[in-house]
Amino acid sequence: MADVVATQTEVFASTDAQRVTWDVPGGDEVAKGTALVIGGVPGVAFAASGGHTKSESLAGLTVTGLPDPGASTPAGKVSVATDGTHEFPVTGATAATTNGTPVYAVVASGKVTSLTLTEGTNAPFGIVNQPLSRKPSAAKTCVKIGA
Repeated sequence: MADVVATQTEVFASTDAQRVTWDVPGGDEVAKGTALVIGGVPGVAFAASGGHTKSESLAGLTVTGLPDPGASTPAGKVSVATDGTHEFPVTGATAATTNGTPVYAVVASGKVTSLTLTEGTNAPFGIVNQPLSRKPSAAKTCVKIGA
C-alpha cells in the first residue's frame, strides 16, 4: 500500500511549537507531506524521515537511493506537523464539499492508506478547509489537520 502524500504541503502554515518527533510507523521511512496517525493523533511529515531516500531522473537515466534533503532526524524518526492545512487526495470530496466537513484516515498496519469523508471505523484526521480561490475534489482537497 502506498503512503498518502500531500499534493501541496502547508496551504496554511503549521506552528513550529506544535511540531513533534515520532517513530516512523512500521519502521518504513516516509517522504515530506506523508499523512500519519499515531496513537489517534493526526499529523503530516514536515520533512522526510531520517533514512528516506529519493530517485532523480535526467535524460532517461534514473538514479535511486539519493538522500532526501531536509531529513535532519535520525533514521526511523520523523518531524511531524500536527496542525496547519495541507492539500491531499480525499475520497468522496467534490466541488460541492463544504468547509468544515470532517475528513477521516483509513489506517492499516499503522499506516494511513487513504483519506475519506466516510466515518465508519476510520480515524478522525481533520476538516475540509478550502481557500476561497479553490474548489475541493477527490484529487485535491485542503485539510486542516486535527481540527
